Amino acid sequence: MKHAFSEPHSVRISGIGGQGNVLMGIILAEALLIQGSWVVQTQSFGAQVRGGLSYCDVLFNSEPIDYPKAHSFELIYSMHQTAVNAHVPLIHMNGVLIVDSTLVKSIPKEGIRMTRKIISKPVTELTENKFGSTLPANMVGLGLIARAGNFVTTQSLKEAMRKHIKAKYVEMNSQAIDFGYSLIEKSYNIRSERIDSVGRGFE
Repeated sequence: MKHAFSEPHSVRISGIGGQGNVLMGIILAEALLIQGSWVVQTQSFGAQVRGGLSYCDVLFNSEPIDYPKAHSFELIYSMHQTAVNAHVPLIHMNGVLIVDSTLVKSIPKEGIRMTRKIISKPVTELTENKFGSTLPANMVGLGLIARAGNFVTTQSLKEAMRKHIKAKYVEMNSQAIDFGYSLIEKSYNIRSERIDSVGRGFE
């Protein structure tokens, strides 16, 4: 009898090349490994490494993952208007959408139809105001994801981050993760919500 795998949770972090969204995905994946999850992390770049559309997907589960690709996502974090326009149609019904409103000025109608769990914060602007630089904006984003998604801890993110950031920047990036976590008060338990053939919602 074939083993029935449960469907993994799915997160997409998207932006344009140079914003650090792929590093975000790598750190998130490692943090989830630290917490004991099974994890698959993949990434994609557009034609231009810097300035082109890029994204990083993280799938995680308490059981082995049999297929390393998602076609829709329970949480999407978008750092640029180009990314929002491309990826919002892929959000799960009632999924969590987080956008950096410094660079995202509008959310496609598909996103508004699919979910009310939309968090919009001027992450890049707030980061520059607090740290004097936009460089740790991606770590602020990870803090937001930790708070909004309620599936990864800031402690695990910081432990994973230390493996990828030069020692002299670790403290600033740790503060950035905490800063992102503090920007919102509400958390959601991410979950897949679909509609069955008679119109009832189910998980």
